[in-house]
Amino acid sequence: MNARKNAVDQSDLSVGLAVGAGGPTGGPFIDAALAVLEARTGWTAASAAQIVGTSAGAFVAARVGPAEDPNPDAIQQLISLGNGSGMRATVGTKFIRELRLVGGRALALLAPPDREKALYDVPSGPYHRGAGVVTVEHTWGVRHFHNLADNHGHAESLVRASAAIPYKNGPIDVFGQLHADGAVHSANNVDLVDPEQCPIIVVISPMIPATGGKVVSNFHRSQLIEELRPWSEPGRVAVVVMPSEDEHANRRDRNSFKEAGARAAERLFA
Repeated sequence: MNARKNAVDQSDLSVGLAVGAGGPTGGPFIDAALAVLEARTGWTAASAAQIVGTSAGAFVAARVGPAEDPNPDAIQQLISLGNGSGMRATVGTKFIRELRLVGGRALALLAPPDREKALYDVPSGPYHRGAGVVTVEHTWGVRHFHNLADNHGHAESLVRASAAIPYKNGPIDVFGQLHADGAVHSANNVDLVDPEQCPIIVVISPMIPATGGKVVSNFHRSQLIEELRPWSEPGRVAVVVMPSEDEHANRRDRNSFKEAGARAAERLFA
């Protein structure tokens, strides 16, 4: 364990979890990665202090269940896996991130609102007290974070809205306003996790290959690098699970991408 990881404040080992977008196969990728982390370290998603779910990750966030007390030994093992500091921002990533945000808002604004609504099955709770999902207003592209426990009666609409992919599914009415996929703003929305409250963060990002990929993938990765910037500071740790370029290119098969999620998590232990 290196000096930076040892510098994490032992009095506050709170972990944040951001589970991102990835389409119909993104959920199995996330589930497999979480299963490996639990089996190898003992850390569970339910022990996270904050959970941010976007699109496919919204369903995962809704399934986590009631909060559990954190296991200090398991968290220490998570800290030893920290790999996010290797994703340092390079020249231009901030500018690319801004372009990505503008493009995402335009996508929400221009997407036809009359597309068929996706009727996904949504877990009915009980929900983790720190878990929420991300949506974006269809009209203005404004991002919203909704705590599921606080909005229990609207959780089904909120989760479905978080996964309402523009041009594929119509936006969902939430509190009288049409909302679309939270990935319109960001594939992961890591910046909604408070680095002061959660000096350790686990990010599972099915939508972004660790290296390479097409132009869109590079835009997403630049945005993720910027969002992770607070966890590159001393005393903080980021654990990031991402598919390889080849795994990402073959993500349409549910079973193979689920296996890719397990492999991606296992690579942290190599």
